[in-house]
Amino acid sequence: MASLRDVAALAGVSVATASRVLNNAEIVSPKTRERVEKAMQELLFSVPEPSQPEKLAGLFVPDIVNPIFTQITQAIETKARDAGWAIVLCTTGDLASAEREHAQGFFTRQITNLIFVSSVAANTAEHLPHYQALLEHGARLLFINGAPNDLAAPAIGDDEWAAGRISAQHILDLGHRSIGFITGVETTSSRSHLRLSGIQEMIATVPGAVVYPIHSEWGVEGGVIGAGKLLESHPDITALICASDLTALGAMNYCQSKGISVPEDVSILGSDGIELGRWVFPSLSTVAQPIDAISDYVAAWLTAEDSPQNSSTATPDIAFRPTLIVRNSTAKRKHKHS
Repeated sequence: MASLRDVAALAGVSVATASRVLNNAEIVSPKTRERVEKAMQELLFSVPEPSQPEKLAGLFVPDIVNPIFTQITQAIETKARDAGWAIVLCTTGDLASAEREHAQGFFTRQITNLIFVSSVAANTAEHLPHYQALLEHGARLLFINGAPNDLAAPAIGDDEWAAGRISAQHILDLGHRSIGFITGVETTSSRSHLRLSGIQEMIATVPGAVVYPIHSEWGVEGGVIGAGKLLESHPDITALICASDLTALGAMNYCQSKGISVPEDVSILGSDGIELGRWVFPSLSTVAQPIDAISDYVAAWLTAEDSPQNSSTATPDIAFRPTLIVRNSTAKRKHKHS
């Protein structure tokens, strides 16, 4: 960017004279003013805006390997930027110690607006004192897709119970009656049981329908292992509901490796709505997280920074309804795989 000194040099005047033109001083002759203004135009000189304190918020995610965390991060960063905020990202590896260390680092830099995506608390009912300590030291906390129990901080996310019902309804509507459900490692968090509860409620409305749940590791490998165990122990299964898209991709990999056709022999439904699901073969049907609604809420929460956070009572969760996206990995039941 050109400086006022550059303008003065091009116009053949002193920096003081260029400054007088910039400030519309009347003591500058019209001819000199014209030379200085022409130099400003040629150099694309612009007056520096007064510096403003930067608005920063810390964003905690378990990792950036899972595409859903990348998509959520990108959406939050975009909406926050539009609202005048900058996001500082950190990964925790799903470790409470990492959350504490990053939070301490943020406080050192006077970053006290902290957003947790799938926090450590999402996978346990265990008391984690660092969240309450953050509140007591003046932090504003927002939890997305999993929050500690009885903490006075807003918690938002996708409606897990509705996601289960939507998933089961889609599979049942296609005529499937023997259904497997692959979810992550079993935890003590109440949130982890909501999706299965929604699935079971829908299954119970259809005579003869049954669901076989199994816990496995999160991710592609967990889908491979989970699909293998379910299809070997229950060969009558004609559809698999997966608690994440990566798990669903693993289940598809297992089926393809065993000569089981998707969706002709087994329909597979994912969850999250990652972009990769559009490009695999067959393209992945999924229940997509309401990322736009989540990121809109984050931006509104950031802009309401001056509103005090209640430190005495817990705030109710806000659950946004997910959306079914039907692609080519689910189809009407045709026959059992051999």
